[in-house]
Amino acid sequence: MKSYTLAKAVLAACVGLSACAAQAADVTFTFTNTAPAGGVGVAPLWLGLHNGSFDSFDVGSAASVAIERAAEDGNASVLTSNFASQVAGGLQTTLPNGPRFPGASSTFTLHNVDLNGANRYLSYAAMVVLSNDFFIGNDNAKAIDLSSLAGGGSLSLALGGAGHVYDAGTEQNNFAYSLANGAYGIGGGQSAANQGIDEHGVVHVATGNPYLSFVDDGHYVPANFDWTALNFNNQQSIGRLDISVTAVPEPETYAMLFAGLGLLGVVARRRQGQGKVAEAAGDIA
Repeated sequence: MKSYTLAKAVLAACVGLSACAAQAADVTFTFTNTAPAGGVGVAPLWLGLHNGSFDSFDVGSAASVAIERAAEDGNASVLTSNFASQVAGGLQTTLPNGPRFPGASSTFTLHNVDLNGANRYLSYAAMVVLSNDFFIGNDNAKAIDLSSLAGGGSLSLALGGAGHVYDAGTEQNNFAYSLANGAYGIGGGQSAANQGIDEHGVVHVATGNPYLSFVDDGHYVPANFDWTALNFNNQQSIGRLDISVTAVPEPETYAMLFAGLGLLGVVARRRQGQGKVAEAAGDIA
């Protein structure tokens, strides 16, 4: 009877271990530019997983140097450095290949992600082109909570689009220094990093047709240029971020689980042996 009770206890423990084994996870991010043909491009997307403490920007406040470099030049290196120095246990990546123009996508997988703790929240940022300093990102550090996926699963986030593309307020909107002009048949354009005219403004939502307010002293824009595809404020989104999570049990959990299963085997063999002894005693009697 004691062996049976012990076996039940061990089995219950094993079930419990398997249920909570997923302490780490592999998280695959796939960004796809969903803008229409001829629409905006998106620089390589920076992603950071943290405990809710990393706030990359705030609407109505001056942009940090990290956001300035990301929004003006598509360069996330300062953002990457800041995140690494400020976030204990954080994980980050910048998706490969870029900029991503309509229809193109990029994928990357982060391993050993703790979605219940140090890596629960997602932040992202990337420049939007054609522009001087347009970008996408989330100004609320806790807006995207991935803890519900800790045991595995997937979700998709719509990025950019009407009301969700920001102007960093760091560089004057001027076609003489905007980035990626050539991709749209527009003249002029930035030829080196940090080349535009400083604006000294604050981060704000890019509203209306964002390109109608650009300075065009050099007459870089062809006559009768059609802005329809580029006007992201007439679009629900300019990108989709697909997130897929695979739970990965930690090695020590496997060890404990196997030890428990081994103990079950010992109990089973002991009961089998006791049965044989009883059978032999019956034969003697």
